[in-house]
Amino acid sequence: MRLKHLFFGICFLNSGVSFSQDYQFAQFYALPLYYNPAFAGANLNSRLIAGYRSQWTGLEGWKGFITSYDWYLKKASSGIGIYFSNNKLKQLGYSQTNGMLQYAYRGKFNSKIRISSGVGIGFGQTSYSFSGLTFGDQIQNDPRIPQSVDAMARQTFSASYLDLQAGLLVYSQKWWGSVSILHPHSPTLTSATGQNTIDPRINLSGGYRFEIEKVKDYKGEMVPKSITPAILLRSQGPASQLDLGIYVHYVPLVFGVWYRGIPTKFKGSKTFNQDAITALIGVKQNNLSIGYSYDINISGLVPVYAGSHELTVTYEFKSNSVSLRSNKRSHALPCPSF
Repeated sequence: MRLKHLFFGICFLNSGVSFSQDYQFAQFYALPLYYNPAFAGANLNSRLIAGYRSQWTGLEGWKGFITSYDWYLKKASSGIGIYFSNNKLKQLGYSQTNGMLQYAYRGKFNSKIRISSGVGIGFGQTSYSFSGLTFGDQIQNDPRIPQSVDAMARQTFSASYLDLQAGLLVYSQKWWGSVSILHPHSPTLTSATGQNTIDPRINLSGGYRFEIEKVKDYKGEMVPKSITPAILLRSQGPASQLDLGIYVHYVPLVFGVWYRGIPTKFKGSKTFNQDAITALIGVKQNNLSIGYSYDINISGLVPVYAGSHELTVTYEFKSNSVSLRSNKRSHALPCPSF
């Protein structure tokens, strides 16, 4: 166990960008406000969303939680969103907390295409401590050295910063595309141990919903059975990541499979830049949606990292003015809940 923690600490410390990159979720469309403020209010209803992710279970690794709420202001053609997220890494005493208030204005390009532009302002706080790691002088298992005397073991870091974001969303009844930039001002975290800069993160996403046929739900209403391929490409500092997959919605169930990675080789290496295959199962019934996914690691570090679990829950407070039978419902965002 000590060797495992030591290995993990070395990997983490040797990748300085780890402190300046954002946490990721596999079910990114179940957590839209985390990726683009333009999604606030785009569903034309109020939504309460919670998500939990346990990453790298083989190392008792990252634990991430996020909760968000957004609502649509019909008279102002606007949406308001707010979210709070926290992720922790126990071995390093690492914690990252973010809170964001978002505003989106919704317009139309023509009778079929809608445009939403959004901005966000909030805060971030990052802290970590190395006291939970195993250092070289402890590996000897000498009872006279219950704690490391290495100066690094006593190092701590804590800093807060102002956070900003902006995004654009274009969509019709069948397709959508979005672009956003988070941390455009590259906030710098300064403490007695040095400086870390959070790199801007760019997210590009899109998808298309193919309706196969319409079937009756439990209320007897006709709802579409659909297949939805979608993509998310994000870049932050020296790192890039591609999520490519497909959802199948067969009332009330949702199934999905995703590939995460960049299908090219590392520079000067024979190894492909791959991360995971994600399998999803969910249920969407009335106002409630629940999704569970599991990441199967294909990065080459399978024995060390193992897989990752993720759970999302969405409750939608539907308005009478945007029911499924209303023409106004066709102006809502067509992307899936998971």
